[in-house]
Amino acid sequence: MRFIYMLLAVILLSGCETFKEPDFDKPLIPIPENKPAKSKEDKVWVEAKTSRIWINPHVDENGDYEQGHYKYTVLENGHWRVNPNEIK
Repeated sequence: MRFIYMLLAVILLSGCETFKEPDFDKPLIPIPENKPAKSKEDKVWVEAKTSRIWINPHVDENGDYEQGHYKYTVLENGHWRVNPNEIK
């Protein structure tokens, strides 16, 4: 019985975070800012620039309901940024 009271006390006294709407503009994993190459060994991967487009819910030409969703497109491809003195 003491275990149940202890468990109840832990549940009541522990804080819980309420549900928040996700922030879709913020990445799930923090991406470090790219720094310029410093030496021949220092090569940096530049992330691709993407854009997210929201498609509203609608009925298509076949009469089927399409749920709202995002389409992603690549604006600039990712690439390696290397030291300009290294390229010959």
